[in-house]
Amino acid sequence: MSAFIKNDITANGLNALAHALLGEELTFTKIVIGSGFMPAGAEPRDMEAVVQPVAELDIIKLTQGAGEGTAVAGGIFTNEDIAAAFPYRELALYAETSSTGEVLYCYGNAGDDAEVIPPGTSSDVIEKVVDIVAAIGGAEHVTAYINLGAYASVTQVEAALALAQSALTKAQAAMDDATEAVEAADEAQAAVVTIGTAVQDNTAKIQTLWDALFSDITTNPFTVSFADLSGVNMTAGIWNATLQRVEC
Repeated sequence: MSAFIKNDITANGLNALAHALLGEELTFTKIVIGSGFMPAGAEPRDMEAVVQPVAELDIIKLTQGAGEGTAVAGGIFTNEDIAAAFPYRELALYAETSSTGEVLYCYGNAGDDAEVIPPGTSSDVIEKVVDIVAAIGGAEHVTAYINLGAYASVTQVEAALALAQSALTKAQAAMDDATEAVEAADEAQAAVVTIGTAVQDNTAKIQTLWDALFSDITTNPFTVSFADLSGVNMTAGIWNATLQRVEC
């Protein structure tokens, strides 16, 4: 891991901060990673640009720093699009105000302690959360060009997971309710069939009884067939052999 021992707000960064302290909006625009050494005799405060830029990162977060008068601008670096290995030696934050335009706000250089980042074609997949703590003094209007579409922050991922879990719980509850509703419907359907069968049976019986009591008897309303009188001892009535019935 690179150790950015030499890091500071630049002279141009101090100028932008001065304008911010006077009320202008200070906007962090990008994070740049590079591989170059500082010029001989130079210090981070003297730097005006990254010596050898390798990757430009979108800013995806801007929070208040732990120290008074500081802010944390963060991005994510991946070696996915890096064609060749490079020493992760330079780390810079750019910012702008309406008076200064975009300038190198703060700069760090790891010198000989730079970590070597392999290319994206290697088997080593590198993904780093890059946070830069920047001095902002008492500036009240500090913003950043934040690209939330580039990567999801941890907070966003946790919120999305919580939302997904809530949706899953509700979906499971709805599925359970639907299963109970289907079972109840099946039971109701079975009851309807049973009741329907009973109604049909009772209707036939009632119709037979009605015909026997209140209708002119023209056919045999009973289920007993009197094809002949074998085994039958008649004590009353007249047997109609043609219609195969006993008549009163």
